[in-house]
Amino acid sequence: MTTPSPKCDRASWLLTLMFFSLGGLWFVSSFVGGDSTSTATSSAERADAESDDASESTDDSGDETHDTAVEGATAVPGREDRFTISASGDILIHERVGIAAQTGDATYDFSPLFAPVQNLIASRDFSICHLEVPISSNNQDLSFSNAAFRAPMELPAAIKAAGFDSCSVASNHAWDSGQTSVTSTIDQLNAVQLPHVGIANTPEEAAKNWQFNVLGNILGHLSYTYGHNNPDEANGGVPAYAVAVIDEATILADAARQRAAGSEFTIVSLHWGTEFQNELTDQQADLGPRLLASPDIDLIIGHHAHVPQKVQEINGEYIAYGLGNLLSNQSASAPECPNLCTIDSQDGVLLDFVVERDASGVLKVTDVVANPTWVDVGGTWKIISTDNPPQGMTIDAATLQASGERTRATLQVN
Repeated sequence: MTTPSPKCDRASWLLTLMFFSLGGLWFVSSFVGGDSTSTATSSAERADAESDDASESTDDSGDETHDTAVEGATAVPGREDRFTISASGDILIHERVGIAAQTGDATYDFSPLFAPVQNLIASRDFSICHLEVPISSNNQDLSFSNAAFRAPMELPAAIKAAGFDSCSVASNHAWDSGQTSVTSTIDQLNAVQLPHVGIANTPEEAAKNWQFNVLGNILGHLSYTYGHNNPDEANGGVPAYAVAVIDEATILADAARQRAAGSEFTIVSLHWGTEFQNELTDQQADLGPRLLASPDIDLIIGHHAHVPQKVQEINGEYIAYGLGNLLSNQSASAPECPNLCTIDSQDGVLLDFVVERDASGVLKVTDVVANPTWVDVGGTWKIISTDNPPQGMTIDAATLQASGERTRATLQVN
């Protein structure tokens, strides 16, 4: 056997060393320079995506909107422990309101009517309207009659532009023209991405948990009515899923389902009471406190009386039985309502509920603030803040003062 020379040994050793060195460099670059960079990028992308999912939505200008409608959501890290909910009175589009908003042949713009109070609505963290009238899908079937409302299709856009984040829609008018009332209303609200509760096209839609991300807190919203103006008996009655009707067991079950789905604070809107009466009905006085006693219901907001009704505190929780009218033609001086409408049917309120997280982590209403409103019936039909009327409008100051004082006295809230 030939013995290798020392020179060959050194060459072999150098080649072997170079081989292992290059292999080691490849090994290190693969796991440090390659995969770890890819993993870091992927993690960042996931973090950005999770942040986008969890954060509040923005409009095209980059300004924050108040909330994101979600389902089965969880609270967001870094949430705020204090926020404000605002709730409005009824929105009713009578004929003279429609005329005030008309811009052309079957075209309408309701935004100017909401403009004087837009800041009060849009500046709150979560603002709720009560839409009491069905919406047309084409403005060819409009109706301004109490027998069967069908409001112009432009109304939802104006409601959203005013700053409302959700609307309760269950009311005695929700089924005025049968299924088409529900379907058309849902279509138009969806078209402007305005969340709504209380009506549905299918049982599956009715079972949806409407939840909202408000500054990192998850709020649930439910809506029910005492009944329908059109019972639709000829067609077998109103389907239970189509318009949510007040039923104690159903409301309690729905609220429990909201809590189980992650809602930390659940609002129940109730269309109830007697029209043009400040006094509570037996149903309001009896059912309201029982519902509020549920651990799954945190706030009750009422509508339908068309005049303000009192706000009641029970064990640190609140029922606002009625918030009057936000927009309507109802007035003691209106020719269409000479004997029925009371002087305070022009009165309403944007009622603020300040919600804070207590030491035990539970969200509670800690303050209630009234922002009285008054509808300029017979003039512009604009919604006016009685505390801060817009400049340039010729409205009698004494009239606004009297309206605000009536509303606060009835609500028993400053």
